[in-house]
Amino acid sequence: MDKDVIALIEELLISNATLRQQAGDGEWDVFLDESVAYTMGMRTLCDIDLTQLAQHNKAPVSAQLATLLEHDALLTQAIQGRLTTISTELSAMRKSRTMNKAYTAV
Repeated sequence: MDKDVIALIEELLISNATLRQQAGDGEWDVFLDESVAYTMGMRTLCDIDLTQLAQHNKAPVSAQLATLLEHDALLTQAIQGRLTTISTELSAMRKSRTMNKAYTAV
């Protein structure tokens, strides 16, 4: 079990780095595909009883989990930034649409 947990966390760290790179590059379509696998991996990790790890693996796994949480926070910030951009664009589209309706109504 320990090897599987460690491998899963390493995969999630790699996936997280990939997602942050895609977000930074504005590759949001590719980001969506990768994020599905990342989310499933995180759900799997949450379902694992980490208290069952061997004592000698608890400290390294704990350190990896701390790193994963820090990187996940960075990913969340990138997503929040994208949501803000989308919100701004939608607001501008609504204003433009309202202006177009007002202009054509006259």
